Amino acid sequence: MKPSTDQCLGHQMLTSANNTTPVTATIPNGTSHLLVTVETNPCRMTLTPGGDPTGAIGLVIPKDAGPWFIAVGQGCTVKFASTLAGASVIQLAYLS
Repeated sequence: MKPSTDQCLGHQMLTSANNTTPVTATIPNGTSHLLVTVETNPCRMTLTPGGDPTGAIGLVIPKDAGPWFIAVGQGCTVKFASTLAGASVIQLAYLS
């Protein structure tokens, strides 16, 4: 097996207050994929041009599962919103 050559470009913690308040990740240049975990309530995620996530729109990322490995292209916008009325805390690692 070939060793990984991934490089971590940074970390970010986001908090979506509820299912109508999406937050946008600040993706560093050179990022090719993300590692995502959710610590509190599950959330929904959309990628450009998916629009804003809501309680019913977007890919579901469950609490305490993962980390999720998500490939992203240059210039991609990633948004998250809680699936519930309570907050979701989302942890991101940006990898190249």
